[in-house]
Amino acid sequence: MNSNQSPCLDVQEKLSAYLDDELTQQEQQRIYLHLQNCPNCKALADDLLQMRGDLKSAVLTSVDTEHLPRVLADRPARRLAFVGWALVIAAVLLLGGIVSWQFIREVFSESGVGRWLGIGVIAFYGGLFLLFLSVLRQRLIARKTDKYKKVQL
Repeated sequence: MNSNQSPCLDVQEKLSAYLDDELTQQEQQRIYLHLQNCPNCKALADDLLQMRGDLKSAVLTSVDTEHLPRVLADRPARRLAFVGWALVIAAVLLLGGIVSWQFIREVFSESGVGRWLGIGVIAFYGGLFLLFLSVLRQRLIARKTDKYKKVQL
């Protein structure tokens, strides 16, 4: 490597930081002076500036964005989603009910878990369920007056 390459390599390594004003004043001045005298490094700096400008002006477009309203308004997909959610909710309620019933039977049987412990667990999960229902009710009420409801994506 000759002595002319070493300054260029150092400048090229720090060129991005130079363009972002992340260097000390002394390093900034040194690279500025080098760019004034070295056409190769000056061309590289100009290319980086051009890329930065191109990236700032680039707009991210997606095919999905153009077709999103049509996809969201697809009736068969909405019906399938409704049926799917209904089945999931029904399964959760059914399984939760079975587990709860078995637990309650175990608590109140003679050979089961300690009665007070069981009642405490039932009260805890009952309270969580009631809190969930209250939040769900509030969200459903707030949904009617949601100012972002008609916002198009």
